[in-house]
Amino acid sequence: MARRYLTTGLAALLTTTGALAVTTAPASALLNFVQPVTTAWTDNAQPTRSFAAEDSAVPVGTWQQAPGDKHTSRAYFTFDLSGYQGQRIVNARAVTGERSVTNCDKPRELQLWLTENPATAPTWKDAPKAVQKLADLNITGPACPASYLSAAITEVVSKAVAAKQDKLTLMLRIGEHEDGLQWGRRVNTLGLSLEHNTAPDVPTRLAAGGIACRDDLFIGTTRPELQAVLTDPDVNETGGGDQLRPTFAWWPTDRPADRTEFAFTSPLPSGSRFQYRVPDGALTDGGTYAFSVRATDQYGDTSAWSPECRFTVDTKVPPAPTVASTDYPSGWDSPGHGGPGIPGKFTFSAPGADDVVGFSYGPYGPVTYVAADATGTATVSVTPTRAGPNRLYVRAIDRTGNSSSETVYEYRVRNTAPKITDANPTGGFGEPRELTFTPGMENVVSYTWRLNDGTPATVPAAADGTAKVTVTPRRGGPNTVTVTSRTSDDVPSGTGEYYFYLASTPTISSPDFPLDGGDGPLAGTPGTFTFAPGMPGVTEYVWSVNGGEQHTVAAGQDGKATVTYTPTEAGFQWIEVFSRTADGDESETASGYFVIFSHAPEVSSTDYPSYSESGGPGVTGSFTFHPARDGVTGYVYDFGDGPKTAAAAADGTATISWTPQSYPVDTRGLVRLKVREKIGDVVSDETEYLFYLGQLAPTVTSEDYPSSGGGAGGPGIAGSFTLTAHVPGSTEFVYRFGTEEKTVPAGPDGTATITLTPTEVGDNYLYVSSRTASGITSGLGAYWFPVANPG
Repeated sequence: MARRYLTTGLAALLTTTGALAVTTAPASALLNFVQPVTTAWTDNAQPTRSFAAEDSAVPVGTWQQAPGDKHTSRAYFTFDLSGYQGQRIVNARAVTGERSVTNCDKPRELQLWLTENPATAPTWKDAPKAVQKLADLNITGPACPASYLSAAITEVVSKAVAAKQDKLTLMLRIGEHEDGLQWGRRVNTLGLSLEHNTAPDVPTRLAAGGIACRDDLFIGTTRPELQAVLTDPDVNETGGGDQLRPTFAWWPTDRPADRTEFAFTSPLPSGSRFQYRVPDGALTDGGTYAFSVRATDQYGDTSAWSPECRFTVDTKVPPAPTVASTDYPSGWDSPGHGGPGIPGKFTFSAPGADDVVGFSYGPYGPVTYVAADATGTATVSVTPTRAGPNRLYVRAIDRTGNSSSETVYEYRVRNTAPKITDANPTGGFGEPRELTFTPGMENVVSYTWRLNDGTPATVPAAADGTAKVTVTPRRGGPNTVTVTSRTSDDVPSGTGEYYFYLASTPTISSPDFPLDGGDGPLAGTPGTFTFAPGMPGVTEYVWSVNGGEQHTVAAGQDGKATVTYTPTEAGFQWIEVFSRTADGDESETASGYFVIFSHAPEVSSTDYPSYSESGGPGVTGSFTFHPARDGVTGYVYDFGDGPKTAAAAADGTATISWTPQSYPVDTRGLVRLKVREKIGDVVSDETEYLFYLGQLAPTVTSEDYPSSGGGAGGPGIAGSFTLTAHVPGSTEFVYRFGTEEKTVPAGPDGTATITLTPTEVGDNYLYVSSRTASGITSGLGAYWFPVANPG
């Protein structure tokens, strides 16, 4: 636990009455601020009286209550040290603070003295004898009054505790100018800041080789792990404790001088368990040893050594145990003994071993422990759960915890389960079956049986030990009858089981959706499924497609039902259906699988080949749609400006013309043509045909300002620019030089000339597009030309 000093909290105590809770006795922490058990001050003007502190403050030195009224005072503080006996005082400081000062210009002469402990309340006339001046509290600084004054008195407090003094009395007074009115002051009640430490507790819970220390302790290894738990009485306000380190010491009991000690260097918190493994080769089989542990805290204080723990090393492994049982003798010979649910006794022993204390055993591994008696044997009861070959796995365990090799005891459990005979093994759904139970053991008086997960029923056995019951199964698919018997001595048998299968699955057929994997219809084509019963009394069917929503359809008088289904997507699909009777009996589920095909047309164009740049705004192109299947009657297509339709020719194709109205700047000329074909009302998947439009932007030429530079122009000098359109039928140009957009008509030859006056030296740009009377707009062209500085 880290040491701490009172700082902020203590200062608050010294400046504000009641600001911090303090104690007069040690709390469960390393650091306490201790208030005196008695506080008194004396007055030379009233030499036989003793005065108590007022508002946690006392006068020291000379002071006046009224003009001409002079008093000189000293203050005495007695502290209770009884709670610190047996502890080490790590640090002690006397702490006070000034409440008021008569004259801050005068040097502080506040002194701290050790006095004898007074028998009665101190007075000026009968004051305790001063023993030793401890400190001058004469700190200098800007603060006056000084809220915090302290002095180290560790040696004084330590000596008092070591001398077993219950009390300690300290005095505050003014030094050389005690009778000087200008040196007087009023101070807070003196307190002690004590940092103290108690030695760790003696270590406890010693163990060797994982076994708690006890008399006559044996361990089964020459490298045991020695353990101990370390604690410390010091606990801080958050519940934390000291950091502790152990020292382990061990030695042969017949040679105590051969003592080995190992001190840990890494500490752990109080309450921790420490482990130390004895080095290899240090212990021998048959040797007796002892070990002890002590604890050291972070302050160096050490506990006493723990009581020694003695142990003897015994590494001899016990022999494999023997197993015997008259109820279930060894061997797998038929028919076996006992039966499932019939307990038997098994006796374990370890011949030749005199230190076996128990055995571990189990039908699947030695996991259950049983203690041995004084003779080293143990008898357990085991109840087999199944007929036929069984095993019991057993190990012997000696006093050290060493385990023997494993003995596997093999025995056969007689099959006592009743047999079940069905008088109507081919019975159908809802048809009664008479079942006969035949005993598998003697003296059977009753049988308990049930069908599937129904309620168990008990019937008495006849004189010959048999019994008959009638079941009427109404569950399609697998069915199970289970039965157990019980004798007149209340001995249970094993469980007999009888399995039979009731065919109840409905059949699925369809004239439209081949269920044999053949080609199915197109997506969007409606078709029907017909369900036929697989058991009598069917009144309805519950069906679904692709695991979706279930639908219920009533069965006709012939037990059949037909439903219509229109697939919306292509690909592999399945249908599931089960039938139900009026009594709520349900059949098994039948499944059918079918394939729905998709189709989409192909698109071709010589004017606008796919993934190529061709044509442009105003350039008409032809597109031909080719059917993917026979019977196509038309097409739906969209260039991005809304869907349109086209009728198919006799061969199923269709050709359309399209004239782009503008250049798609946002897609950089990319056009997406989307096409679907129609077969009656069935619409195919979508085909997407991609191609790029040429910009057909106007070209610009200028002799005054050629793009190659070297023209005669310059800033402020006008120049001519000729615009030439490439979109057929262009009637005007739209151009922008700078920020203003302007138009100019195109001549019959598709050209126009404009005049521009550059104002900036360097790069200049002219942006131009053309437009027809119907609004067809070309792409935007950019003409760059440099303007030189005439200088």
